[in-house]
Amino acid sequence: NYSMVVGWFEYESGHAWCESAYKYTTHPHIAEFANTVTNLPIIVLPLLNALMLKKYTTQVNSAILIPNLLMTVNGLASSYYHATINLFGQLVDELSILWILNTFLVVYGPVCKWYPEQHRDKIPLFRAVVITVAVLISGLCFLEPDLNALALMAYSIPAVFLIKYEAKHSGIPDIAGFPRRVFTLWGVAVAFWFSDRLMCDVWLYLGIPYLHAIFHLLSSVAAYSIFVMYSMIDIEARSDQHKFTVAVRYFPDKQGALWSLPYLSIVEKHTTE
Repeated sequence: NYSMVVGWFEYESGHAWCESAYKYTTHPHIAEFANTVTNLPIIVLPLLNALMLKKYTTQVNSAILIPNLLMTVNGLASSYYHATINLFGQLVDELSILWILNTFLVVYGPVCKWYPEQHRDKIPLFRAVVITVAVLISGLCFLEPDLNALALMAYSIPAVFLIKYEAKHSGIPDIAGFPRRVFTLWGVAVAFWFSDRLMCDVWLYLGIPYLHAIFHLLSSVAAYSIFVMYSMIDIEARSDQHKFTVAVRYFPDKQGALWSLPYLSIVEKHTTE
């Protein structure tokens, strides 16, 4: 239906968040200003991770760039969505998250400890199944858009177990503390997400309808931390294919405080004859 598709691009045709009570007050062309600008870390942080991995992705495994770049796409899509509150932006935002999660499995799954060793020869089949499921779910996203965000939230339940399992069984001391960091940030972020969605009247009464913007900031650091963790896992799992040494560093606090940003330091080992 042509008119329905055109309607996707109309301003305010998608789900509005609590900040929309003040829409266009900060900027005449941006509906939810705080929700729009707080996507900046979602755009920049995965590019930072990709930059830190440049030597590795160039020489060993370029595939790990895909989920990083998709996260940047998600940040751009989310910015457009909150700037216009239109359905097209909402769908692209949600679909990009879905594909981040599924490409994450495609790229990192086979090098993880939870992947059965006896089925290493079935990696192409595993990847084909994951992509097929992603395509099917993508179609379902168009049926009830209001349920998409809740369905995507459900992905975090199995993700908790996978992250915890991998950190525990990877044998990499540098990532042992990552589950605590990720779960703390994500747990608080989800609390803000639900509070914005379910208790908007309270926040409007208090004059602080910006909880979804805080969700963006916290979830971006949590997601970025997961990318750093799994990039480390991939590098270590492929150690027989390269001559890099890798370590997790933190900025600006070298001790790795919760509010600091982790990043990977990759150095090429020089062998002497």
